[in-house]
Amino acid sequence: MQFNKFKLSAIALAVAGLPTLASAAIYNVTQETGASSGQSSAATAIAADSSKIAVEVLRGPVGLNYSEEMPYMVDEEHFINSYDDLDNYCDNYLGYNTCDAWADEQWYGIKATGEVCDSQDSEQVCDGGLKKEIDAWNNGYTSNSTASVDGLRANPFGAGVSTPPAGSVNANSTNVVINQISDAGNAVGASSSPYYQNGAVNARAFKTRGFNDATELLPPSGLGTVISTIGQTNANGAITVGSDVITFGSASIANMADTGNGNKAPEGSGLGNLNSCSSTASYSDRACQYFQFANQASIWVSSYTTNAANARVIADFPDGATGNTDDTAQASVKAASILTSDTAPTMVGFNTYNDSGFYARAVKYTPIADFANCLISLESTPSQRCWTMSLIPGIEIRQGGDIIYSYTVANDINENGIVAGIAKNFRRSSGAYAETVFINEGASTTLLGPSQSSLFFSGYNATASSINNDNELVGKVDTESARDRARRQRGYIYLHGSATNLATFQNTRGWLLDDLTNGGAASDTNNQYRIAEAFDIADNGDIAASAFYCAGGYRSTAHNALCDGTEELVAVKLTRNNSGTISQRTYDDQTVSRSGGSVGFLGLGLLALAGAMRRKK
Repeated sequence: MQFNKFKLSAIALAVAGLPTLASAAIYNVTQETGASSGQSSAATAIAADSSKIAVEVLRGPVGLNYSEEMPYMVDEEHFINSYDDLDNYCDNYLGYNTCDAWADEQWYGIKATGEVCDSQDSEQVCDGGLKKEIDAWNNGYTSNSTASVDGLRANPFGAGVSTPPAGSVNANSTNVVINQISDAGNAVGASSSPYYQNGAVNARAFKTRGFNDATELLPPSGLGTVISTIGQTNANGAITVGSDVITFGSASIANMADTGNGNKAPEGSGLGNLNSCSSTASYSDRACQYFQFANQASIWVSSYTTNAANARVIADFPDGATGNTDDTAQASVKAASILTSDTAPTMVGFNTYNDSGFYARAVKYTPIADFANCLISLESTPSQRCWTMSLIPGIEIRQGGDIIYSYTVANDINENGIVAGIAKNFRRSSGAYAETVFINEGASTTLLGPSQSSLFFSGYNATASSINNDNELVGKVDTESARDRARRQRGYIYLHGSATNLATFQNTRGWLLDDLTNGGAASDTNNQYRIAEAFDIADNGDIAASAFYCAGGYRSTAHNALCDGTEELVAVKLTRNNSGTISQRTYDDQTVSRSGGSVGFLGLGLLALAGAMRRKK
């Protein structure tokens, strides 16, 4: 899963240090290696048996998520490609008073000192940011996101891609995201193409493509030269079905809408529109570097021998690939699981529906009765549909004539058929455009709130990143109800329904992970960490996460204790001890202040908007 946090600025540290409301040492914390000084890291995936862990390292802000079909899940027009667009997104969907600073960070990036760059700074002194990607045509590019599994770097396209541009390849120019560690122990995720320098021009072969281990996952065959040349794919995970391995995600099936619209050409590209790439893909045409597509929920099947690396589409767009003049539909499979009573995988994700505008809506893909034969037939008959698609009930975008949600997305499903996801509120609630966690079981969908756990107060924002087969859900959640700015957030675990280990957690369903790392023999070691976000959970309860790190330990074990040194954001593995005891952290009575290092504005305690975009084992 893509994470979008990095270094600590003075403002971010102030946010991180504000007091929180919640209640923990069932978990021991181990720091994972991989980041260099000044970089931030997170453990984004863990093997189902906890044997391997994936780490992503960021130099700076990502601008737009590297493993996401629809930017921020709302940009169906592909208009977010400038500072002003980012600023407008923040105003309309986040509601901060600090949107200008947030947009600066996402557009220009940050300096090595942690100071946010702006229009006065040379690009050479800034790391990350969307502008750097757009300017790569002239300036070249250095990887902003690198990833590894157990310390071994995953860079599947670094040495080259299937259809490369002319010129010399720069292996250190890819952005890699690991979304899952498969049953075989392979990294599954998405990577950009490396850049190829050809004279004064630097071109990439495609914006992003999925991978399973070293395999480049291609779009469907037979859809024309534009899609076969620069079309995109994304891999969110893989699942073993009998003797097959099915990799799932999305793939390009049609061009973006309204390619002549000048708003789709990025700021600073010098292009009036992207129309020149609509019928002919050329690496010498700068428009093809930014061209976008309608991406549909897709799979890749290991046993196929005909066009084995090409995607097979599993669903259709209910209202077409394009609409409303400039909207482009998107869909994806985020997670898959074989339910306890089945032999075929049930999958979840989202698809796009038209309601006077395209909206992403959470869906379930249920295997048909004759799934085994259908999957065999799908190899040579692309029109086959081996799953039926249905909306997750109870979270309709429009209710009573009014738009209620900006989007809904199902991020994970376990073998019990429990689906976890997010519903993003269209209107402000308690000072925020809340991102509310939902749990679905068949025809019943529950929006988590105070009646389920005190973690989920009115108007909270949270992610629902992963749910294991013991019904244990992890993510991050607001720990304060501040208005008009980024709220401090922390990693959490929520035990749903008949969770096996509920008694271990004092029969309390929701906990901040910081409460579960306190006390016991490892207390001093654990007190060097405060868990920022949980990204994945293994079936034994071990967790892949990120944490604020204070070498030598915070001043006390309190939630809001100060660090006398420099705080960093680091990748951690949380190892479960079901015989441990819970010792809740207290709160220090203090004014908000922090000593220590500086690093990226809002970089830490805040939104990691891609946290809602989850996949699964």
